[in-house]
Amino acid sequence: MYAKPLILFSLFLLMLVLSIIPVKDEPVLFMMNETKGNAIKELDLNLDSKDVAISFLELKSGESTLLQDSEGKSALINTGSGQSKSQFKQQMKIFKVQQIDTLVLTNIGKQYTGNLDWLLEEKKVRTIVIAEDIRDELAANHDLTDVEIKTLKKGDHFTLLDKIHLDVAYIESRPEYNVGGLALVMKYGEHRFLYMGVSNKEADIAIVENGPLDISLLKVGGFGHYFGTNKALLKHTNPQVAVIFKREGYTASDEVLNRLDDQWVEVLKPSEEGIVMVKCNELTYEITQVPLTTPEIAFNHEK
Repeated sequence: MYAKPLILFSLFLLMLVLSIIPVKDEPVLFMMNETKGNAIKELDLNLDSKDVAISFLELKSGESTLLQDSEGKSALINTGSGQSKSQFKQQMKIFKVQQIDTLVLTNIGKQYTGNLDWLLEEKKVRTIVIAEDIRDELAANHDLTDVEIKTLKKGDHFTLLDKIHLDVAYIESRPEYNVGGLALVMKYGEHRFLYMGVSNKEADIAIVENGPLDISLLKVGGFGHYFGTNKALLKHTNPQVAVIFKREGYTASDEVLNRLDDQWVEVLKPSEEGIVMVKCNELTYEITQVPLTTPEIAFNHEK
């Protein structure tokens, strides 16, 4: 008569024990030192030899994405707006960035290059990669002494951190749509990420016409401007997650948000939810939300 209660109790104990056993491969992301308000002072990325971390920075205005590997190398895509300088500098310190091996500029505007002069003054940049059409404009507005400049044309390929491969899928050539704006396909192992530095129908069409492209993550162009991120692009690329940066005084369009929702794409906004960190090896990736106050695991994905 006691058999059934004993079985149930045994199952309960087994479930309790299993629930407290740590997962072997679970990532460890933690604050090295706590400060008042539980603010993050330093992060240990805990990267293995084949891991890379791609962090979409928490900025009140502008775009900036930091890429790092287990050897301590760092690359950067854009520098954010000067309005976010204090946040940008804070996160360079949090991630222990000593030098930017390669800085990719997807656009020449202030929302993308606002902290470039600070990086140059600190001697933190070795190489800048930019569209060929806007090299002269960059040189006219910034002191590029001792910095190597590499220019891009559509169809070019280049590498970051000696392991992340990027293809130039589109370069804007029309003055009214920001000459030199880049759309990049980022590849690492089995993963494909689409980094849109432009937001218009022609760019979306070009991506579709380039051929099959199944991506895990989309960095939305133009801060969610309604001219871009159309249904054809989303159906063609089938992203699981979309990241939308913030431009002060501008809100991502409802049209874009609705299109993403219709395709069941999870939308993440660094300015509202904190740093969006993608940690991946060649086969799997996980996304961690890291507000500048308290880190929180958000998603895990496998391919």
